[in-house]
Amino acid sequence: MFPSWFPLSRRGVALVALALILVLDVGRSILVREAMQTPASVWKPDPKVYADTVWPPAASAPASATSTQKLYAANCAICHGPDGRGNGASAPSMIPRPRDFTQGLFKYKTTPAGAPPSDDDLYAVIADGLTASAMPAWRDLLTSDEIRSLVGVVKSMSPAFANAAPPIAIPPRVNADAASLERGRKLYAETGCAQCHGDNLRGGVELQDAKAYPVISRDLTAPWTFRGGAAPENLWMRLTTGLSPGPMPSFAEILTSDQRWDVVNYLLANQRVAPWAPGGALQGPGAQADLAARGRYLVHAEMCGLCHTEIDRGGIYREDRYLAGGMRVGAEPQGVFVTRNLTSDVDTGLGGASVKQIADAIRNGKGLDGRTLNIWGMPWMYLHAFGDDDASAIATYLKTLPAVSNHIPAPLHAGFVETIARKLIGGGFPAAPPPTLTYGVGSYANLSGVEPARVQSWLIDAQGAVLLLALIAMPFAARRAGVKPSKLRGALKLAGLGLAILIGWLIYALPALSFLPSERVAEGAAGSIPKPDVSKLAPEKAAMAERGRYLFNVASCAYCHTNDGSGGFKLSGGVRQDGEGAGIGTIFTANISSDKNAGLGAWSDAEIARAVRSGVSRDGRPLYWQGMPWDHFSNWDEEDVRSLTSYLRLLPPVAEKVPAYRPPAPDDCPVYTFWVHKTREPGCAG
Repeated sequence: MFPSWFPLSRRGVALVALALILVLDVGRSILVREAMQTPASVWKPDPKVYADTVWPPAASAPASATSTQKLYAANCAICHGPDGRGNGASAPSMIPRPRDFTQGLFKYKTTPAGAPPSDDDLYAVIADGLTASAMPAWRDLLTSDEIRSLVGVVKSMSPAFANAAPPIAIPPRVNADAASLERGRKLYAETGCAQCHGDNLRGGVELQDAKAYPVISRDLTAPWTFRGGAAPENLWMRLTTGLSPGPMPSFAEILTSDQRWDVVNYLLANQRVAPWAPGGALQGPGAQADLAARGRYLVHAEMCGLCHTEIDRGGIYREDRYLAGGMRVGAEPQGVFVTRNLTSDVDTGLGGASVKQIADAIRNGKGLDGRTLNIWGMPWMYLHAFGDDDASAIATYLKTLPAVSNHIPAPLHAGFVETIARKLIGGGFPAAPPPTLTYGVGSYANLSGVEPARVQSWLIDAQGAVLLLALIAMPFAARRAGVKPSKLRGALKLAGLGLAILIGWLIYALPALSFLPSERVAEGAAGSIPKPDVSKLAPEKAAMAERGRYLFNVASCAYCHTNDGSGGFKLSGGVRQDGEGAGIGTIFTANISSDKNAGLGAWSDAEIARAVRSGVSRDGRPLYWQGMPWDHFSNWDEEDVRSLTSYLRLLPPVAEKVPAYRPPAPDDCPVYTFWVHKTREPGCAG
């Protein structure tokens, strides 16, 4: 009844099919290794805009440099640039940008508008820093003579200091009575203050400085955010001198001295209670009702730009392609991913997606195509903690980003057999973590030629076709051999084959399984983050601790420092891919638990804040901005930094010392690499 010409036995059909499937599977494993190894492009910024920096920064000083020049290179150049143009390698993510010393324009001073600051003004800023900003205080790390020498370096960078002017004498304050407050209220409205700071004095308006970089207008009800101090004399001086090169003008020619005092009195009368004081409440930019403005704040303070913005060989972010994606993330055996274009471009970005779809991707890992995003390509398991409003705020802001056409290739995965084998050997189910994550330099978007994912799709389709043909051929092979098929035996074999395929598919797909509830995945990843007992704290302190835990989660602190804060994950980035200079060396993420010896227990709140937003460790060592993304975190509001600090104080102590930083060495990784397990061995081994 069946053709006698069919050449193969059932075993022959199975062996041929298996061989073809394995050959195609090997092809997939070869593809994942050979494709997307070279970026489509690597940009190089104009050094006048963003200057390259070797690491550690002190190494950038030439051998002939003076001790003062070396001091500047070690502590200042990473933000202000080697030539003082405000063009440091970490600058692109910071709002506002670091000061450009060559302009001779400084915000916080006691000299008239247009005049350079005095030596004492510069000394005060370096020694004491600028409140709630990325500019740290150096008084406890540098000697008075060293600070004075840095004042000299700053002055040498601009000819403006040849036109020195004496400090402004502050006249006696006008009595803050009802009449003064009423005059101040009218002057606030008449002089246009509300255009930037709002009728409610809450600010939050995005403006531009003299170099067209973004500046956010100050919340005048929150004196703890005033960079130059919140004393009445400080406020009067700011009205008098202005904040050039920022958009805040001087009112010395517009308002009399007494009128400026009236405005100061009005502002002081409208300051709200600090969130940490009795009766205070958290009302910072992370709580504002305008979702687009809240989203802008969260996106720039979060780590979105860390992966979704391409970098040059020195780790500098490409500003004109902010959040346009294109960074290669290697997470074998989970796959190779290229970060998504988050701009509003309709064809290649999020322009065609709804706010709900974007928020669902952020919180629940649901891609725009309905598939679950792999947590090793997008750590949504921690971002799941975002509240609905915050996720919607981020999505709303992303929809406003300027469109950048940047076609992102789909992920690549190794062959079925290799992936399953490596996951079984590596273990760690259901997350099946890769041993390391790698982050490529340059852009892997807009690749030329046939997209690798399309070739991958062809290979997978071919494997499916071979399997289907084998199933069709089996009855022919059985009849040819004269075997009478048993329906029960055939059904059992098919059931066994189906079960084996199902189990294999589950292992292959883990952890990106669409039927797994996102809540369960998030609980498995972040559920062990400590929840301190705040029942005995004052309501204001309890609210801050709870906000701090929220930030610890959604800011991905736990992702790098582990859920208990013990740290110990390794980062290595050896010789840069251009072969010029050294990379970052070997970094071990810090223990940030409350342990006094191994963690932050002996640190002051100011020291913690300085590390978070300025990248300066307690001992003065600079922190690499892509190892500890303080350049992004510099945009956190003071309320949030204090909230995070209050939570870190409550983290149970973990007496686990982390290995010390090791400078660049020949055995470091050639590509920036992050270990997702703890190891104490420096370099690329382990």
